[in-house]
Amino acid sequence: MNENVNDDAGQGPDPDEKLPREADAETGDLEGAESEAEAAEAEAIDEALAELSLDEQLEATRGERDENFDKWQRALAELENFRRRVQREKDELRTYQALPLARDLLPGLDNLQRALLAAEAAEEAGELVEGVKMVATQFDSILAQHGIEPIAAIGEPFDPAVHEAIQQLPSADHEPMTVIEEVERGFRLGDRVVRPAKVIVSMEPPELSKDAQPSETQGDPDGENDASREN
Repeated sequence: MNENVNDDAGQGPDPDEKLPREADAETGDLEGAESEAEAAEAEAIDEALAELSLDEQLEATRGERDENFDKWQRALAELENFRRRVQREKDELRTYQALPLARDLLPGLDNLQRALLAAEAAEEAGELVEGVKMVATQFDSILAQHGIEPIAAIGEPFDPAVHEAIQQLPSADHEPMTVIEEVERGFRLGDRVVRPAKVIVSMEPPELSKDAQPSETQGDPDGENDASREN
């Protein structure tokens, strides 16, 4: 009898055998809880979407459409502005590409003009002078072909943007600050000044003082000076 009792006691349940089963039960409970949470979240989203009326969904879609359309218009405007800027820069480069060359050529043209003025002052004539005159005229023609034109000077009001005054002279025949002489020609290319014209500008002539004393001869009504009176 005692042996049977001891055998039964030895064959009782082992505590270690229950641990895996309990762990599996807990893992299953966690996975089930996560699945239930995800299902509840999806159900809540579906319910929220279902609550939106068709008009509200349409209004939201229109707002998104308008926003995308505004972005597209801004991008298109920026692209158009970029295209215009590039085209303008290309046109300016094409227009003003002769500017450095013109500045280098103008001193040579000035020397030709000075030679012609010297020949005219000396009243010289001949084939050499005529040849120099033809070369100077050809220079002017080439510059004009590239859009480089002389700046108007003589008789024009002084303009500091295109004229460089090197002297002022009194003149009763001109309004003050009028160009009365051109010392060196100026040129322009479009709206840019290649070289300002060096000019002489008129100024108002000084007036005689009202209180100027008359001369001795003018003060003698008889036309005799004091020495003759003493004699």
